[in-house]
Amino acid sequence: MKNITTEIQNFGFDDYKVIEIDSREHQLYLLRDRLESRRTVETHYYEITVYLNHNKQTEKLQGEYTFVYKPDTDLKVYLEQAKIACALIQNRRYSLVDSTIPSEVKVMDPRLHDPLKTGQLLTDTIHKHSKATNIHLSSAEFYLKKSVVTLSTSTGVEVTKEKGLIELEASLLGKKGNREQELNFHIQRRSVDDLHLEKQLREFGEHTRNMLQVQVPKSGKATVVFPVADIYKLLSPIIFHSSGRAKDKAISRFKLKEKVIEAGSNTFTLKSSGLLPYGLYSDPFDEDGIPGQDHTIIDRGVFEKYWTTKRYADYLRIEPTGVFKNLVIEPAIEIAFDDNDYYEIVQFSDLSPDPITGDFVAEIRLGYHVKNDKKTPIKGGSVSGNVFEALKSVYFTDKSIFEGDYLGPKILALKDLSISGQ
Repeated sequence: MKNITTEIQNFGFDDYKVIEIDSREHQLYLLRDRLESRRTVETHYYEITVYLNHNKQTEKLQGEYTFVYKPDTDLKVYLEQAKIACALIQNRRYSLVDSTIPSEVKVMDPRLHDPLKTGQLLTDTIHKHSKATNIHLSSAEFYLKKSVVTLSTSTGVEVTKEKGLIELEASLLGKKGNREQELNFHIQRRSVDDLHLEKQLREFGEHTRNMLQVQVPKSGKATVVFPVADIYKLLSPIIFHSSGRAKDKAISRFKLKEKVIEAGSNTFTLKSSGLLPYGLYSDPFDEDGIPGQDHTIIDRGVFEKYWTTKRYADYLRIEPTGVFKNLVIEPAIEIAFDDNDYYEIVQFSDLSPDPITGDFVAEIRLGYHVKNDKKTPIKGGSVSGNVFEALKSVYFTDKSIFEGDYLGPKILALKDLSISGQ
């Protein structure tokens, strides 16, 4: 790190930010009832950003260039390219963080220090609990990762953090007679306990079995219950419009101290949490060096704060919050979900709302049509709507659940969405 920062200074850059990532990932590959293979992958690289100031009449401008450097390559070649790029780029100038004290937050499960033992525990669990009537494991992949991240800047920031991550990708196969169906699922957590692996396998096993008798949903308007794993994605347009970047570009639809949902009565509080224990986006500090914090963005339906990186905080002349972290939802009004005719989605093929408009269309990979307490498995067709319009009539349950990047009601249901089916 010292050699890198010295070389950057010798090239005459005005500022720099160097992030060193040193990670070790233990990988396990399971095939049906056996461990097919295992391997360990080590990664070490630097993400380097350099800055060069320009003065254009009365404007203070800045060239900025980011590149990835690996220790076995020639740093000078990268810095020469960066110097040329910075000379051509003329962004508005902003300053780097002066100093930082990392926050205390749990982002590393101690069991990841012994990946062999932890990997064996998880392997035994998935082999034991993936078997059921007409169901067996097709394949699975575990990734147990621990990383040491160090940030060094020209303004004197020198901080280090250690983070862990557990990732599972698995496929269950359902077979009955001459019919087969396969269901894939993906889970990411920082703590072994938060995987709830036995419960997940039991639930996905039941879903796989139900896929053997799926129907195509009927077209029309309906209430839709969204998967907990997709709530962060569903609300991503709200996250975007509450950003300092959207405000700076004059495209944010939100204004401070005004209602986010003008016609809505089902208000809620929305927070960004960088301190949620073992949250996927929890962080002692972010890539700018800003300590992990909790921020209330929307308070009972009223917009309270823009979240901002250091760049856009300087542009807007406000205090930086750091990037948006884990999503926390707290309903302000408890409304029981008692609809007797709705669609409950287990998986979408892809849910990616347009961040500007809030429009979305998502294909149904698996779900249920629930009518008078009877659940009929469905697959195919799609759900479409607009996030901002749909939130005017949203149901939240008061039961909270943790989903890695989300803490909030287990049920988020939107009314009058369009179902495209048969």
